[in-house]
Amino acid sequence: MKLNVALMLLAVWFAPMVMAQDEAHKECLQISSLTGDYFAQRLEGKTKAEMQQAMPSEFKHTAFLRKIELAINLAFTFPESQSEEQIEKAVYENCLEHRDN
Repeated sequence: MKLNVALMLLAVWFAPMVMAQDEAHKECLQISSLTGDYFAQRLEGKTKAEMQQAMPSEFKHTAFLRKIELAINLAFTFPESQSEEQIEKAVYENCLEHRDN
């Protein structure tokens, strides 16, 4: 009985931390995926201005728009010699590292 109570208390105590880590994971995954997509568009010859102009107006003044802008800017910071997968991995790992700080 004491073990069950202790486990329940631990679960209640650590649940917010697990949920926060899951949210960080989802956000970093979204940013890295967007960055990879925009990097691929860059390799196809699209300019930063073209990508920014193609953003749907319904995203204006939203947190998602800030993620899109971040992803576009990140896509133009990596050398074209890298692959889309390398870019996504680097962005994801860096994002997780800085979310913990």
